[in-house]
Amino acid sequence: MTLVLEQWQDVPQNCGRPIPGVGHQNPRVMDLSQRATTADQQRIELAMDALVLPGSRLLHIGVGNSSLALRWRDRDLAITGLTVNEREMAHANDLQLNGYRTFLANKYSADLDAISGPFDFIVDNNPASFGCCVVHFEQMLTNYARILGPQGLMVTDRKGMYWCYENGPMRLRFEDLQTIAEAYPFCVQRLTDDVFALQRTS
Repeated sequence: MTLVLEQWQDVPQNCGRPIPGVGHQNPRVMDLSQRATTADQQRIELAMDALVLPGSRLLHIGVGNSSLALRWRDRDLAITGLTVNEREMAHANDLQLNGYRTFLANKYSADLDAISGPFDFIVDNNPASFGCCVVHFEQMLTNYARILGPQGLMVTDRKGMYWCYENGPMRLRFEDLQTIAEAYPFCVQRLTDDVFALQRTS
């Protein structure tokens, strides 16, 4: 399956990298463990507040300062966090929150088979921002479709979708989510003016 997004004309089809994605070695953008929660992450959490019920299973991609897990620490949730940064994982583990586990893992890799669902929510504020090519981005979507439960939501934000590492070409717009939904078992939802979701349909 090959996604054809209008503004991705400069995106390589297959980068051939053994470790997919970009920016792994840049602590300025990859280690957010001690930085304040970004405005777009706050919008995501606020938009989800009424949706996250006790017993929900969440996958948080790029745990940052673990604000999501801290926000809902009293809701009896099962939260799995993924990061490519060891300091973010160490910070998350040091919090010792019940039901919160973090792993070093790459969302663009087929190795995500080690993470088992189903999840009710996947939170990914930067789905393409650190992408390297169409093939690895599609691998991420395949991963998400596999581990999202029926009617599960992958939640993101307009700002995070459009931001790219080192001003790269892999920006996403709301219209691109609609194209993705046509190629995968998803439909698109607007949770707010800025927060969007891909919902698993089958």
